[in-house]
Amino acid sequence: MLQLANEEQLRRWDELIAANPDGGNVLQTKAFGQTKSKHGWSAKYFVDGGLAVLVLEREVPLLGRFWYVPKGPGVATTTELRAFIKSVESLPESEGSPFAVRIDPEIPATAIKPAQLAKMGLVNAPRDIQYNTNTAIINLEHSEDDILAGFKQKTRYNIRLAAKKGVTVEAVECTDANIDTMYELTRVMTERAGVYLRNKGYFADFYREHAQGGTGQLFFAYYEGQVLAGAFVTHLGRKALYKDGGSLRLHSEVQAPYALQWGIMQWLKAHGVTEYDLHGTPPADKIEDPNHPLAGLARFKTGFNKEITEYIGTYDIVLDQSKYSWFRRIGERLAVASEYRFRKRLWY
Repeated sequence: MLQLANEEQLRRWDELIAANPDGGNVLQTKAFGQTKSKHGWSAKYFVDGGLAVLVLEREVPLLGRFWYVPKGPGVATTTELRAFIKSVESLPESEGSPFAVRIDPEIPATAIKPAQLAKMGLVNAPRDIQYNTNTAIINLEHSEDDILAGFKQKTRYNIRLAAKKGVTVEAVECTDANIDTMYELTRVMTERAGVYLRNKGYFADFYREHAQGGTGQLFFAYYEGQVLAGAFVTHLGRKALYKDGGSLRLHSEVQAPYALQWGIMQWLKAHGVTEYDLHGTPPADKIEDPNHPLAGLARFKTGFNKEITEYIGTYDIVLDQSKYSWFRRIGERLAVASEYRFRKRLWY
């Protein structure tokens, strides 16, 4: 049964998340809950037997509470997923139960078919919220030489070229100046890609919360004293996520982004991380499509691992069908549009 975490469990929250059946997820940490609490959501921390679950809650006008469990719950099997669904469905009204709960667990798509998920009562959400439903994951358990050997030849060449040209990579503190630099790198990258960028305040809160909580690290790649590329990486236990990144086109010939990723992998490996998620690619059947919006990033990321990991995606547990129907027809669109129009920020 879902119960709010007590004081001792809250104190050990990240430890509990890392012990979840899925090995823990960085978007279930205390730092992520605290970040989202500053930007429109209320964070709730639940335990359900041996499962720890971060829930983000919003009040939808006229409909009531909506819950989102980012990259959770931390289950690894369909049996564990069914148990969580039953726990949610058993929530008493006195606990302020929501009309729907959105989940996106990292269960491989090969483990269960959509028809089976439908039989469990799950409804496919209109879109995925997180970018890494399809992704490339680097195995860092092997030696550095073996990890390098697993990269494409061109990727290895670019890493060695960057080193020869004098590109260096450093793990740096989340100072105001460094956050400003990282935001500018990200802004340049998103402008080239034509995608929306959250405001600097969100990034600053995210970086500081995770750095202070020991679950995030900022990295810069330098050439002749100038920062050419940067990345913020979140990590928990054996898993890490390439959360944000950006680079300049200046001195592109020195291949700073390749040096940056290799430096990050070396740092993560030294800190006990064995899985590094590069945070999003096209699905496996679109990975070679030159017209896909992520085609450029796909070429870069698959240079480190050509095998694409695909998860089941985003689903809703519906607790009040009438309210959920209104939410799907118009409520969600109005909420998302209103958040952007009046607060200039994303709803999710």
